[in-house]
Amino acid sequence: MALGPTQPRHCPICGSNVTQPEYVSASLEVDRCADCGHRFSHHAEWRETSDYYEHTPQRARFVSSLQYTRRRQARVMLSRFARLGELSDWLDFGCGRGWFLEEARTRASGPIAGFDSSVISRSWLRQRGILAAEPLTDDPFWPDWASLPFSPRIVSLLDVVEHLAQGDAERLLRRLREELPALEWLLLKVPASEGILYRIAHALRNAFPGLYLQLHQVGTSPAHHHYFSHQSLQTLVVNAGYVVVDLMVDHDVDNVFHRSAALERLPGGELAGRLIRIGPADSVIIIARVGPRVEAAARA
Repeated sequence: MALGPTQPRHCPICGSNVTQPEYVSASLEVDRCADCGHRFSHHAEWRETSDYYEHTPQRARFVSSLQYTRRRQARVMLSRFARLGELSDWLDFGCGRGWFLEEARTRASGPIAGFDSSVISRSWLRQRGILAAEPLTDDPFWPDWASLPFSPRIVSLLDVVEHLAQGDAERLLRRLREELPALEWLLLKVPASEGILYRIAHALRNAFPGLYLQLHQVGTSPAHHHYFSHQSLQTLVVNAGYVVVDLMVDHDVDNVFHRSAALERLPGGELAGRLIRIGPADSVIIIARVGPRVEAAARA
């Protein structure tokens, strides 16, 4: 189904009405906020009722390359967080294949768990001996906190909030604060519009739209609805009631060619990945502390 006529839109992060269309097609519309630099997209209607992991790439080289990058990033993030707090009572929200939790398990001093709306993902965790939170009966996209033997003190959302529709990212972060009284820390990782891959795709979007559409995951479920600037990510976190403590960046590919079916058998993908890492990083990561809760301040 094609998208309707383009209308002026407010930025879902900072609320600005100063936005400009960046890309318009029958399947994808992308706007850029002139104030905070956020990119937000609208996709043609996509209806998918089966487990989303059945529709993710399963090519061996792709999965192996992705695993290498995600595990490397996990070690970097865990080492960075260890300077700030104890690695325990940790929930990885949207845990996917569980690679982050496998790395966390080797360093954690207390319980860890994962949650994902995918039944396949939760079964992978259990096969690896990692606790998986069950979803609410009436909401498969939200964990049933009673299914965990601990109350999460740390929640990570790695490559999660960019998949949420407009406004849902802030609502999710607020809901975590409201429902988890023990919550102290938040770890967020999102794709950066300031990264080298997005800049290349943006520059070539009209002549060669394939990479641009792939970065927005057009025609897949869940697609990308957001590409963050450093400013827009910090705005999201602060507006949701958190205090930014640390910000870091990382490149999201180590072997460029293995991420493309058409190129994965070509030599030189790792060298291309090293060259790309000379440019701006493709991911931005924030560690934030939970800000003062209104209800606690009122009681005081």
